[in-house]
Amino acid sequence: MLSLSKKNELEKLLLITIVCTGFTILVSTMLGKEVVKQVTDVMYIITTAAFVILSTILVLRFKKTGDHGKAWLFLLGTSVSWFIAETTWTVYELVYDKNPFPSIADVFYISGYPLMLGFLMYYLKPVRKAITKKMMLSAIMISATIAIPSIYMAYSPEPDVTVFENVLATSYPILDSIIFIPAIIGIALFFRGEVNFTWSLICTGILCFAIGDIGFQYATFTNTYYTGHPADIVLMWSYILFSFGVYDHVRIFRKSGHQTKNKQLDNWR
Repeated sequence: MLSLSKKNELEKLLLITIVCTGFTILVSTMLGKEVVKQVTDVMYIITTAAFVILSTILVLRFKKTGDHGKAWLFLLGTSVSWFIAETTWTVYELVYDKNPFPSIADVFYISGYPLMLGFLMYYLKPVRKAITKKMMLSAIMISATIAIPSIYMAYSPEPDVTVFENVLATSYPILDSIIFIPAIIGIALFFRGEVNFTWSLICTGILCFAIGDIGFQYATFTNTYYTGHPADIVLMWSYILFSFGVYDHVRIFRKSGHQTKNKQLDNWR
């Protein structure tokens, strides 16, 4: 495992990155919507590219060994799908000067969800005996609190969007609530010492994803969304948390040494 000092350094760097990201977007907003749009789009590509690169490194080291090896393959697929989505969004917005919602970008955003679910399921598989019925029920109830407000918004006062846009915008928080179920279970296991720091960062990233998507849905329905909206700050934090989670695992793997690989693939604490 990482030493306490190294872990503290990583946490400080994560905090600095999160604060600087939010500050950069807020300052850009003061310079106008065109500026914040360009800055935010570029930052999305950078953060998702980092997510892809780190996930690729981990997959190359783990190969297909064990459940966690398969889990990282799913996470790599997720990162690639969302990187393509963010790149497509940016091309629509900055190159063609068109509204990127709805667009082909949504296909890649949505494609990332089943892949993320696959990652979560495979990552939890080695510790499935530690998952209780009470834990599962609690996770479902908490996740429902994410889906219910989104469904309510979709069917309450008629939103200022088409039916298709309504369904599409609402689908994101609902998909978030689905992947949030295993994420909550993972967080509970983390506090019990069953899973590692990497998992806690990725699960926190999923929480940010859910919050950001609800904000995106509300802003879309009220016709107040623009690239660089506060919802984008939270969504970008999710990519940062994913990247730092993967980076943490890359460092653990490098330090663990090849000789203990098989033992640690299914027992990261």
